[in-house]
Amino acid sequence: MPMFELGEPIWRSTIVIFDEISLPKPSRFFKRQLSVDGIRYKANVASWSFYIPELQLKLLHSFDGHCHCISKGAPSRTDILNGRNVLSTDRYTVKDWQNVYKKTVARRTAENFVSAVRLQNAGIGPKVLDVAFIRTFNAFYNSNPTWTCGLIIENLYKYPRKAQSTLQDLERAGVIPDRINSCIRQQIHGYVSDLNSVIGVMPTNADKDICELSSELENEIHATLHQHNQYA
Repeated sequence: MPMFELGEPIWRSTIVIFDEISLPKPSRFFKRQLSVDGIRYKANVASWSFYIPELQLKLLHSFDGHCHCISKGAPSRTDILNGRNVLSTDRYTVKDWQNVYKKTVARRTAENFVSAVRLQNAGIGPKVLDVAFIRTFNAFYNSNPTWTCGLIIENLYKYPRKAQSTLQDLERAGVIPDRINSCIRQQIHGYVSDLNSVIGVMPTNADKDICELSSELENEIHATLHQHNQYA
């Protein structure tokens, strides 16, 4: 598991780089398994992200470097990005879905990092260890190899149970809950875990930190693409 530290970023974290992750289509035999740098691991696969407990690695689903949702109820990327209203409910608008489908995984990882650190410091989230970048991400839902990013965070199932976190706890931490409060409903042992949604959890007054980390990740992505083109 190679690790590289890029300068002295204000978040005082490293970017851990993996060469390749392959996420196969769930099946009877591979329902909870994927491959990281050629080694198979168990994974908990959710709608917007997936977690590999053994590596403490939580990564975003990525479609050509942008956020993606694999929920059966999620609208087609093609329909949404072409402005077609194929939504079956009015919970979110077409614009809401367009915004998240156009958001890069680098940007969302930066937003999640700032939120997660604030939740950790408030005692209502897992410890954030590092940021992760995956140079090559092969996913069953995308015919093209791409890249993805995410966080390395401690496994909340190993934490002792505590009282449930509240919306007031998030507010005091400087974090805005997702639109439908999934982060409150889907806690693990009383800690906030689920940060991603169509309109996900966001930190308040954090534009500078978000932009700086997002820029570091984008630089790593561009360096990877440049290297790939050199040897293509």
